[in-house]
Amino acid sequence: MAGDRRRKRENVSTRRLEAYTDGIFAIAATLLVLDLSVDGFGAVKSDGRLWDALVGLGDHFTSFIISFLLLCLLWVVHTRQFEHVRRVDSTVLTLNSLRLLAVVLIPFTTSINSAYNALPLGRALMPANFFVVILFGSMQWFYLTAQGRGMVEGMSQERVRATRWANVTVVVVGAGVVALAPFIGSWAFALFVVNGPIETALMRRDSKRHPEASPNPATSADSG
Repeated sequence: MAGDRRRKRENVSTRRLEAYTDGIFAIAATLLVLDLSVDGFGAVKSDGRLWDALVGLGDHFTSFIISFLLLCLLWVVHTRQFEHVRRVDSTVLTLNSLRLLAVVLIPFTTSINSAYNALPLGRALMPANFFVVILFGSMQWFYLTAQGRGMVEGMSQERVRATRWANVTVVVVGAGVVALAPFIGSWAFALFVVNGPIETALMRRDSKRHPEASPNPATSADSG
């Protein structure tokens, strides 16, 4: 009983965490565009030279687009998950802070990826950065959805398991992206295409192991 009372005192609402997290994601996504600059164009006096200069920014544009889209996707997942989170504690705040530490580094590793794409390390740092964001996000979700913790509401047990499998899948695929990036660069992110089929296969296997589970119409909801 004393432990339950102490846990309740430690728990706080999510509104500040959500506002702070939204702000960090927005700032990181905005800072990405700073890597796109005309400073290196020199004296451009014709459309042809301007076009050549823009083509020369190809790696920068590619890195920018990939990072921006992945940041947006991670933010969407975070938003959908926190539609069901009612309270958080110090552990969640710590895990979220570690995730945001990795988020704010994404503009830096994106610029490294575009400037040093010819080097294996230069190609690996941005995927590794995103992997850390995904890893801490998954750890946070597993902690939030642990049985008996009571932090997540409005989700059936079946849906909770589905979101947990989704997190496991994206961590595994993310590790594969990091492993492939030094060899094929940004093409490694294409590996995320197989994330959906792998997740579906794991869910089918899980449903066979838990045939009694069925969504409760009163509580089932999509977490993204």
